[in-house]
Amino acid sequence: MPDASTLEEHRDRILGSLTPVATTRVGLADAVDRVLAEPVAAVLDLPRFDHAAMDGFAVRAADVASASGEQPVSLPVGGVVAAGDGPAAHEPGTATRIMTGAQVPAGADAVVPFEWTDGGSPVVVRRPAQPGAHIRRAAEEVAAGDTVLGAGALLGPAQVALLAAAGVGAVTVLERPRVAIVSTGSELADGVPREGAVPDSNAVGLFAAVTALGGMPHRHGPIADSVADLRSELVGAAAHADLVITTGGVSAGDHDVVKAALRDEPGFWFGHVAIKPGRPQGCGTLEVAGRRVPVVCLPGTPVAAYSSFLVFAAPALRALAGRPAVRRRTALLAAEVTATDRTVLLPASYDDEGRVAPLAGHVGHSQRMLAAADALLVVPPVVRVIPAGEPVEVVALRPEEER
Repeated sequence: MPDASTLEEHRDRILGSLTPVATTRVGLADAVDRVLAEPVAAVLDLPRFDHAAMDGFAVRAADVASASGEQPVSLPVGGVVAAGDGPAAHEPGTATRIMTGAQVPAGADAVVPFEWTDGGSPVVVRRPAQPGAHIRRAAEEVAAGDTVLGAGALLGPAQVALLAAAGVGAVTVLERPRVAIVSTGSELADGVPREGAVPDSNAVGLFAAVTALGGMPHRHGPIADSVADLRSELVGAAAHADLVITTGGVSAGDHDVVKAALRDEPGFWFGHVAIKPGRPQGCGTLEVAGRRVPVVCLPGTPVAAYSSFLVFAAPALRALAGRPAVRRRTALLAAEVTATDRTVLLPASYDDEGRVAPLAGHVGHSQRMLAAADALLVVPPVVRVIPAGEPVEVVALRPEEER
């Protein structure tokens, strides 16, 4: 198939058409699963002050230097400091009962854990403590003004908690990419289809896939096989989107309206990619209101549409959202597979040992098989039998597993 692009060539073609999304300022409650657009500096020291890392007694290390199991040191207890209490003073030759997180009183330089004492008053200390023992120092993690997280960081629960601890209340993040899903075909219907029609399952599946990857999807269609209607819908969709995804209408049939509507646009490409399923593909950009909006044109067959979304549209969506590309994953084959002169995407499942094998059935048409699979095998175009035990690339079949 000398005229066909490779999977990698077409993916790069799409990635090269992208433009950055806008940024927005949000509070931490709305920042989870967002990507930082700029570095964030700490407002507060972390920790804010020297505090006890364990429940115990604050002491001067010199006052317990001679303590041992045979010759313990007894110290009067001069007070109690709990977490949240303000600054306190410590008298030499005494012990101050202290709780985890409490500010170390001025004059103390070590904390003796309860386990090293009898817990009484006066307290009997059976082990020495070195200066600084069991104390977390102010700013030992981050000092006020230091960068806490850099631009491009994906914010999960741990990251927003860190920002909160550093006194940060709001951050500048990339907007969630707005994705227009335009399904085409006079045979498609929402809900219960009429005689001769089929449900628009592509739009439903892609809506869910875009949502799982952090995008904001909006459905347009299904659009009947009218070039004028489709053209109008595409322009309207692109006006409010950062990415447009179409399904259907990219092959060589009489009703391939996506090609008819877009092939004369500057920079649009339609052609064959050496993959199975999903050989017909397309992409380009639409200029709307001074913006160049990328358009990814997927096949209409449901299995080909979803497989193509995962290998072509999902990387584009991740790039728009500022998320890092998914690391290449491999798994050992549990059974041999036969390669061809095209990259073959095979629904597959894992066994108990983590090996992967293709499911039995028709690769290009069985939505039931696709729903039952754990991953797609990416069988390279090597025209040979790939034996069991050899590593093969796999793609997470559910977008949330790519995170």
